Amino acid sequence: MDDRQKAQTTLTESLRHVPFLQSLTDGQLAQLVERGQRQSMAAGQVLFHKGDAGHCLYAILAGRVQIYLQDDHGHVVVLSVLKAGEVFGEMALLDGGVRSASAISLSPGELFRLERETFVDLLTTSPPLLSRLFADLTQRIRHTDERYFQDEIAKQTLRADMERERHRSLAQMVAGVAHEVNTPLGIINTAASIIKRELTSETVKALPHDRKVHMLVADLLETADLMQKNIVRAHTLIQSFKNLSVSQIVDTKETLRLPEVVEEILALFSIQARQAKLDVTFTHTLPEPQRTWAGYRGHLSRILLNLLTNVERYAYPDGTGGQVAVTLDTHTDHQGPHFLLTVRDWGCGIAPENVPHVFDAFFTTGRGKGGTGLGMAMVYNLVTESLHGTIHLESAPSQGTTVTVTFPHVVPD
Repeated sequence: MDDRQKAQTTLTESLRHVPFLQSLTDGQLAQLVERGQRQSMAAGQVLFHKGDAGHCLYAILAGRVQIYLQDDHGHVVVLSVLKAGEVFGEMALLDGGVRSASAISLSPGELFRLERETFVDLLTTSPPLLSRLFADLTQRIRHTDERYFQDEIAKQTLRADMERERHRSLAQMVAGVAHEVNTPLGIINTAASIIKRELTSETVKALPHDRKVHMLVADLLETADLMQKNIVRAHTLIQSFKNLSVSQIVDTKETLRLPEVVEEILALFSIQARQAKLDVTFTHTLPEPQRTWAGYRGHLSRILLNLLTNVERYAYPDGTGGQVAVTLDTHTDHQGPHFLLTVRDWGCGIAPENVPHVFDAFFTTGRGKGGTGLGMAMVYNLVTESLHGTIHLESAPSQGTTVTVTFPHVVPD
């Protein structure tokens, strides 16, 4: 056997390991070897680009090849990395169209190149070959789809984790600043109390009845009163700042009947609802076995009351009143059974440019109505940190707002 025959025999044996060529007879393989071409490749060699004419298939005899896509900004998405015994460019054998991706060698190696015309000729003598090719393509597409799905899940998880971490860091910073500010506020309050006490002491009352002196004392007392009133307001704001950090809010985990808990929370809000002319309705579709919740009553109360207060303040401002629908449902996904608590109104809605910022700390469109921009930020933290859930908001001007809170049937400890 001469060198040429030995090389062809070796090539034939190598091609027998290519999955969709395994149905070929010895004669067909020999014909394929005879009409195909061997091609060496260097590391980093681009074998073809996306959009190039696709007129041949490659079988890898040695080395590795990367199939990838690249956008206009130079970002590369790797579709697959192939090794000896695998093929690429097979779509060109079916439609003769352009390449749908690019290919580059990752290491030195050798390829076997098969032109489309040769492959079409083989199909006439071996119908099972087409079936094997389709099976190979289907398996590869499924693998690519699964990997793409996993990559997308990983990206979404990373984005959600980063968003939670951003809110957590901001909440901790705000709570820390609030804690530090409490001390000087306490000192100022004490100083104002001392000023009022001294100005109302017997010593001051015993001063000569001079009109200017009495006016000065009255002004100082009014100033001290104003200081104390604003200190109380500042203290209230600081408590809100501290509550923004979930670690500052203590609650006890209980086993509860969730529909009954929601009804109790709505009862707490009922007086405020009547004053604001809100018609709040509650419905649920939970079967009896799925009404039990292992979670935190206090955290859920803060979440729901904040959402309802937002409806009163922003959806139906100035006491205009309107409909509010609170619904409770359940669904099961790959993470297990979850409750869906929805609060919907048909009020003013939110401007599109404001929707992405609703859960940002200190963002508010109602500063003049007493809004601090902390309520929805605290709701977000309570839902994601304390209830291990998610919160989603949809809104449009004059179309109302829908907020959906999703949390597990059993909140992790």
